[in-house]
Amino acid sequence: MQFLASLVSNSRKFGRRWDRALSLHHFSSNATPASISNPAFVEFLRDNGFQKPLAIAIAMRYPNLKSLEQPRSVIQMLKSYSFSDTQIQKSIRVHPRMMFYNVEKILEPKLRFFKDIGFTGSGLGKFVSQNSSVVGVSLVKKLIPTVEILKSIVAPKHEDLPVILSRCGWLLLSRDPNLFLLPNISYLETCGIVGSQLASLLRRQPRIFNLSEEKLRGYVSRALDLGFTLNSRMLVHAVISLSSLSEKTFDRKVKLFMANGFSEDEITDIIRRSPGLIRCSEDKLTLGFEFYLKRMGIEREALAKRPCVLSYNLEKRVIPRLKVLQILREKGLLLKEEKKKKNMVGIVEMTEEAFLEKYVVRFGDEIAEELLVAYKCVCLVDETLLDRIKI
Repeated sequence: MQFLASLVSNSRKFGRRWDRALSLHHFSSNATPASISNPAFVEFLRDNGFQKPLAIAIAMRYPNLKSLEQPRSVIQMLKSYSFSDTQIQKSIRVHPRMMFYNVEKILEPKLRFFKDIGFTGSGLGKFVSQNSSVVGVSLVKKLIPTVEILKSIVAPKHEDLPVILSRCGWLLLSRDPNLFLLPNISYLETCGIVGSQLASLLRRQPRIFNLSEEKLRGYVSRALDLGFTLNSRMLVHAVISLSSLSEKTFDRKVKLFMANGFSEDEITDIIRRSPGLIRCSEDKLTLGFEFYLKRMGIEREALAKRPCVLSYNLEKRVIPRLKVLQILREKGLLLKEEKKKKNMVGIVEMTEEAFLEKYVVRFGDEIAEELLVAYKCVCLVDETLLDRIKI
């Protein structure tokens, strides 16, 4: 019973576990008609694309089914909303009860509701097939109140709702929104996370809104301990990063910085400047330290002032730029200040548009073409350098 309960509790994983459950119960394509409790229902499901073992497993849950009228009307309704056969099968596999919902009173109003908030065409079928339990949730008590709260966060960009709900459909299955969504929103707003920042948090880290208020306060408290302040525009980025990894992982990354010569004060300053950096993998950080500190000889202080460069892709962004600078240096076209290693970090940090304008386009067609080829073609990057940093 506990195993079956766990299946129902997690709709996204339920499909995979359901398939496993089939094998555990030895439902096979060799089942005989005599062993099938409801052969007409099995045949109906088979006609609608279900594999025989799954059709048998579903039918065995409803041995007393007398009529196929309700399942047939449900499938017809889903098809009328442009659900593909695969989406219908996935929806029913995860939430078989939906075949017995009243089409006019339960199913159709919810499909129309999701369509009205922006799910159209195959997008609606994809959303429901990935979150099929939402069709069993109260429209008035849960779906409408939750969506209205989310609308208030992303306003006026209501077109973002389908994207957000596709990432966190479980918000519609969670507790009463008045008991968790609204209190968390109110608390975040008291911290100065409002408007576009609140919307950004919902898009990037929606699970924050489903946390207990105690846990949410814990993330904010840790951010304040690192030197972030209430009403700072950087606070939301700190909360996103701290909530993305465990304290154990955070501590391990801090030790990695210390192992590369950074003091505790420098590390705190780095996190304040670039809170997203702590979400980078330890391998990526190690590679960055190897490249900037050891290979390029950049001073630790210079790197600490522009730490975000550690998150940049070396192969696609950093090395091609250094190749361009190398060519300019060989041609004697770099200014004295631009040759200094401490300024290399700032050059790497420039936007692509600014970099191309300053170090490629302004040198005239002939040289610019050579520089652009070097910038765009990884094949021109020094192979020994690539081997050295093991990209």
